[in-house]
Amino acid sequence: MKREIRLNVLRNWRFVLEWATFVSIICMIVTFALTASVLPMPAPPADADGLIAKYGMRTVLFILFALGGGICGLLFLLSRFPRLYKYPVKINADNVEIQYHIAKIALCAGQLITVVVTCVLMMRVYNQNITTDSVDFRDMLIHSGIAGGVVYMVYFLTARHYR
Repeated sequence: MKREIRLNVLRNWRFVLEWATFVSIICMIVTFALTASVLPMPAPPADADGLIAKYGMRTVLFILFALGGGICGLLFLLSRFPRLYKYPVKINADNVEIQYHIAKIALCAGQLITVVVTCVLMMRVYNQNITTDSVDFRDMLIHSGIAGGVVYMVYFLTARHYR
């Protein structure tokens, strides 16, 4: 009985996170479409020395969108083909469903982090205030890396708890 309750809770969390991931990917596509389709593109400021001045706004937006979409696509493939990655515990007949749901939840959380970082970066490009050597840019990458690490640690500890 207790096992069924745990499975139902995990199924519900997975369902909510999969829909949140779907909606967030749609938001990323809309953000890209809205920011990249503005015509004419605003000219970079005279003192600009960042990525926009070097490569152009459309190119940077496309690269960010492609990177974010690529990472989300890889995480999606991992979630659809659960045999492609190594679980932190030995899988047997008793724990296969619980481990599957826990892994799907962690992958959805990783996709959400990727989409949020990609959308924030695209909006910063659109507002022309992004450089790779700025403190804000490094802080955002560090925070997203920490968030990804926390998701992995929670996944690892949860998977070990429910072995």
